[in-house]
Amino acid sequence: MSEQFDLIVLGGGRASALAIAAAKAGQKVALIEKDKLGGACPNRGCVPSKLLIGFAEAARNVRHADRHFTDATYRGTDAKAVFESVNEWIAGVDGRYEGRVEASGATLIRGEGRFVGEKTVQAGGRTLTADKIVVATGSHPTPPPFAELPVWTSDDLFPLKEDPPKSLIVIGSGFIGTEMSAFFSGIGIETKLFARGARLLGRADSDIEATFSKEFAKEVETHTGASLLDLKYEGSRFCATFEINGRQEVHAADKVLFAIGRRPNTDNLNLKATGLAANERGFLPVNDELETSVPGIYAAGDVNGRYMLQHAASYEIQYLREKLLKGKTEPIDERTIAHAIFSHPEVASVGFTEDDLKAAGPDYVSVHQDWLASARAMASRLDYPRIKLLVSPHDYSILGCHLIGPEASTLMHQVLMLMHLKNDVRELVNMIYIHPGLNELFLSAAVSALGKVRKFKVN
Repeated sequence: MSEQFDLIVLGGGRASALAIAAAKAGQKVALIEKDKLGGACPNRGCVPSKLLIGFAEAARNVRHADRHFTDATYRGTDAKAVFESVNEWIAGVDGRYEGRVEASGATLIRGEGRFVGEKTVQAGGRTLTADKIVVATGSHPTPPPFAELPVWTSDDLFPLKEDPPKSLIVIGSGFIGTEMSAFFSGIGIETKLFARGARLLGRADSDIEATFSKEFAKEVETHTGASLLDLKYEGSRFCATFEINGRQEVHAADKVLFAIGRRPNTDNLNLKATGLAANERGFLPVNDELETSVPGIYAAGDVNGRYMLQHAASYEIQYLREKLLKGKTEPIDERTIAHAIFSHPEVASVGFTEDDLKAAGPDYVSVHQDWLASARAMASRLDYPRIKLLVSPHDYSILGCHLIGPEASTLMHQVLMLMHLKNDVRELVNMIYIHPGLNELFLSAAVSALGKVRKFKVN
């Protein structure tokens, strides 16, 4: 005998907010989670990893204090204490979420959910049915090669159950690989990063990536064009053999971290029982209302493959909250989803890259310049921060914006707000800036963009 619910939510990460809201609205709701509530972000991902960044920044500022004519000596960071502080924060995540779920009146079922029939799910020894089901099961690290050895993925870092290593090899050059490399290197752990491709941050704007790679390599020993041939673990040390641009090299370290991507958690859902099928990459396709091919079954967050970002998942869950609880009928609008890479240097991006625009063919003008129009930027005594601004010469809309430099993720929100409300680069010129604030970099870039638009129209 199955239990009838109004809504079943598979996954207790960002989607727990939907379950809580629906329960508070009087619906009978089941929330199914096999692991810790809160999902990957607060337990194993973006939150604990960003908590680490502050420690690396403090250490880095001491080492580079001479840039400001200040005499300082860096004597090291207590890496064990750093992880203990982060582990302590993680330990309370599940309980905080559980309290909110229970207070809402939603039924929390601990266990792995799987479909056993049309809109019927089994979990925790119970069988549940609902007309509305939201699949939000998230993703997991791509299984690494040599998994039989005590290698790490990002899931093994939080909470860290062993002493931090003295040396580290990182394999992978995306968000996680570059962020974790910058952290470990920042607190004084010998760190080497190996990338299979010819560049880091493979999908970044090429001008921003070039600056990033140059600055990143000043802090982290970096090898591109590197393929892992063999990995051995002997006497508590790893020995890795790489082919790097046609030449074999052997590198040793205490630990190896694989950061080679993530895969959606769809393998164990038994999707065929309810008429669904994952695509070739394992994601659950949805339409512009986040509905799957089966009416009444929705997918949100990493599992649908649209944007594998926590803030995108939160936005999608909020959209479903408006749709399922308040009858919203408009399609979801994710055109201005941005992302940031909290490495060293920090990068933030929204919209198209110049490579995208060259391939697609629309007219555009491009501005690529430093931040030194701002005295606040000059005070940092850094010469690498850059802005890349891509603008349509026809309607003045911002097609893309890319930043590299301190607080890039914070600064980007000025452009995000503009793109959300009135996407017209002329508004960046018309607004009044606090002088000499860091945001004046946008004024300078926008003025340059308008100058290029005028030349485009004349020609």
